[in-house]
Amino acid sequence: MRTTALPVLAALAAASLPAHAQQPDTARIAPVVVTATRVPVAAADAPATVSVISGEQLRRAGITSVADALATIPGVTIAQSGSFGSATSLFVRGGESKYVKVLIDGVPVNDPGGAIDLGALTTDNVDRIEVVRGPASVLYGADAVTGVVQIFTRRGTGAPRAIVSARGGSYGSSDEDATVLGGLGSGDFSIALARHDTRGIYAFNNANHNTVASGAVHLLLDAHTDLHVALRYGDDAFHYPTDGGGTVVDSNAFQSRDRTTLSADLGRVFTSWLDAHLALTSEGTSGGTNDKPDTPASSGTQSLDRTRRRGAELRANVELPVATVLTVGAQVEQEDERTETQSTFGGSDFTSVFEASRRNQALYAQTLTTLRDSVVLTAGARLDDNERFGKFGTYRGAASWRALRGLHLRASVGTAFREPSFFENYSTGFVTGNPNLSPERSVSWEVGARQALFGDRLTLGVVQFGERFRNMIDYTGSTDACGASYCNVARANAAGREFEAQVGVTSHLALSGNLTHLQTRVVQAGFDTTSGGLYHQGEALIRRPTTSWNVAGTYAARGASLDLNVTHVGERSDRDFRPFPALPVTDPAYTRTDLGAVLPLRVFVADAPGLELTLHVENLFDVKYQSVFNFLTPRRVVEAGARITF
Repeated sequence: MRTTALPVLAALAAASLPAHAQQPDTARIAPVVVTATRVPVAAADAPATVSVISGEQLRRAGITSVADALATIPGVTIAQSGSFGSATSLFVRGGESKYVKVLIDGVPVNDPGGAIDLGALTTDNVDRIEVVRGPASVLYGADAVTGVVQIFTRRGTGAPRAIVSARGGSYGSSDEDATVLGGLGSGDFSIALARHDTRGIYAFNNANHNTVASGAVHLLLDAHTDLHVALRYGDDAFHYPTDGGGTVVDSNAFQSRDRTTLSADLGRVFTSWLDAHLALTSEGTSGGTNDKPDTPASSGTQSLDRTRRRGAELRANVELPVATVLTVGAQVEQEDERTETQSTFGGSDFTSVFEASRRNQALYAQTLTTLRDSVVLTAGARLDDNERFGKFGTYRGAASWRALRGLHLRASVGTAFREPSFFENYSTGFVTGNPNLSPERSVSWEVGARQALFGDRLTLGVVQFGERFRNMIDYTGSTDACGASYCNVARANAAGREFEAQVGVTSHLALSGNLTHLQTRVVQAGFDTTSGGLYHQGEALIRRPTTSWNVAGTYAARGASLDLNVTHVGERSDRDFRPFPALPVTDPAYTRTDLGAVLPLRVFVADAPGLELTLHVENLFDVKYQSVFNFLTPRRVVEAGARITF
């Protein structure tokens, strides 16, 4: 049975609806996803491992941090170096923290070279977060090595309405936000403004302030053309008293940054078998570190950093015989970075300026075939042409098969790459960059099964995966190895299993759980053979737990809800960076329990206005733990507030 391009656009629109509008149980996975294949496909039939977190679910649980939201996903590990707003790394399936591409409405927010700090990324005005685990460079290019995280801005439906909320509590924390959203003629819109403040968990110099403004508008320009524009701006400042080893040493150091993302997607249906999209993206980040000398005799550093990414993509979906959609696309992206640093040491001042830029062009193609026997096949290839490291090709093939009633089987294999950072390529001075670096690359595979029982009230899933990372870039203090400080030298493997279960106990109660078992191993060492080296042959990669699990329950009735989430992170190898060279240590396992509750006044008074009380508790049992060695983490956090809709 053939499809048409018009239903494709309709499905895309459906995918953008809040999860609660698609099905009554918001604790279940949304039925349609787009990040895995760039065209809508049922989550159960997707030839990739995909998890979806709805914005409604996040607001109900009181989660305002993207890092906290992702921490509940199997195969995902979050490492946060201290208090709210501190540097926060994302690891997926054992890969490096530079191996996950993070998008906001299609706009990459990673630094050139893949680095991403989730510390200031919030869930304000978010419709949903789609998480694809596995290689995705065929569709998304560099840095999508072990996964893709895409954040979608909220869309409005029905008559315009306003939502205002405020809460406050532990550590002097407060969160306020206001949103206006609804239908707009032939389209819809949302506009939101939020503010987050805290004095932090350390005794001094640990405040964090974050202001976020966002909006999106979707218009049907005519019966065959639609336009979607989204904007997000964030401005944050994080004060930190700690050095790189977690020791409290500084009373005035802080980091500030602002980030603006802008996307515009113009879609056009030309015929029943052809539609096309032109997407323009822009991301800019400015900020830096301000750590002036504490005394006239001490050292200090001030820096001003700026990165820019501009991109354009033209892609077309062509309907072919045998229920096949061919997606072909062309992309071009310009990356720029400038850093100006002024250091004070021994009473002398030193100034350095670093600038670099590069352009990347790419062509890709993917086929998505849906056969009559509930078989979904996809195959794709991509060729990137980077003006710095030349041409690089990637591929991916996958299949999903509904073998029996309720049973879905899945398998895939693919390659991906990470481009070197500007600093790895072009740094000068004491550290010398290597313009001849090759991209880091990976080969990955997975097989999985998902069984639905009792009319989809119970679903069970398991995935086995393997990853091989090659050409990993490591630093050496000598230039004898490859003529520079950075060289392609290390290799590592990762393998594991992910288990998932969801059960709708009653129409009001839903339970879910997942467990990940992960093994990582360095198979070719890096240059640093001291105790502080990150790539020691035969050892595990740092900060990846062997075992992690999550159990969650949601009870919802008459607009009231109670969400309970328990997350366990097992032992991880780490480094104590206080001495030089750093020493190997083990971070102990910990289990954290979080709670969120919503209580509408109409539970007590039928004609009460749209006012509801909210409660959010992190670390309910006040567990003392460390996410990164020697850095404090928040103890029990209690925030109470209210939300009104009118």
